[in-house]
Amino acid sequence: MVRNCLTDVPIRVVHTVDVPVCCPASSNPKPGSEMTISYRPTGIVMPVEDLAAMADEYVGGRDEIRGMEEMIQDIARRVHEAVGVPVRVKARLIIGPPFGGAVQGMDIIARAGQ
Repeated sequence: MVRNCLTDVPIRVVHTVDVPVCCPASSNPKPGSEMTISYRPTGIVMPVEDLAAMADEYVGGRDEIRGMEEMIQDIARRVHEAVGVPVRVKARLIIGPPFGGAVQGMDIIARAGQ
């Protein structure tokens, strides 16, 4: 589905989406993790339901995407391709180290189309 916006009034769109537990081995990222996608549309706006579905595609891992960093980079690239303008994705992830230790926060920022 494509959503449109007015082209004569500048806006900035910011989406915030929960990041689901993706890794079946480590159960990372932990609940409470989220990503924020921001861009200045020039006519096309990313449908919110597409963003949630896109995040869910990484549950269980993907053959070509193994790490949280790559996942955020891939989402930035895919949203850029959908909306046709530069996109910034910031993820605030809660990570449990796979070999033990204290739970950590991890921020990842990826830009696509710049």
